[in-house]
Amino acid sequence: MPSPYDPDLLAELVAAPNAACSVFSYVREGINREVGNKLMTASVYDLLNMRSRRVFSEDLSAYPVGNFKRLDQNRYFETVIKENKLFSSTTIEEIAEVFFDWEKILALGFESNLNLPAVVNGEVIGTINLLHEKGHYNASRVEIARRWQPVVSLAFLLLHKQGAESHSFHEQLTMNVPPVTEGE
Repeated sequence: MPSPYDPDLLAELVAAPNAACSVFSYVREGINREVGNKLMTASVYDLLNMRSRRVFSEDLSAYPVGNFKRLDQNRYFETVIKENKLFSSTTIEEIAEVFFDWEKILALGFESNLNLPAVVNGEVIGTINLLHEKGHYNASRVEIARRWQPVVSLAFLLLHKQGAESHSFHEQLTMNVPPVTEGE
């Protein structure tokens, strides 16, 4: 199966200024086109404090950038953080088993999710988090998303080079990290 991304274009994006945002935008366009998405967020991880921080959101009112979200040791944690694998659900019941904000997800009209980890040196440094209607993230769509994983990892690695503790994927946006607010 051919690569979903253009290595020459990717090399240009990496070499240019604002590489993290450019590569992330490229991944976002590719995933939207090939996998589908109704709401995308992206998170970086602070595993020492068992939390993640949003660095991108397509719905800033529901999922603001910069807020911390606790990490629970559950099936999601085992799959994504410990095993470095994609996590997907096709029903709200499956989502409710692992995400404490499942009612918000349902209220927004979503019942299927896909979390695509950025893995560097055997450690998850971030994830792209996708929401869609019930049943959307089936096995074939998960496999298509998996092909984007190296580019996802590159985008997060570039963000970490900038300083992921204070930067986001929103174009040219630099933020001061707000105080910890659990549960958002």
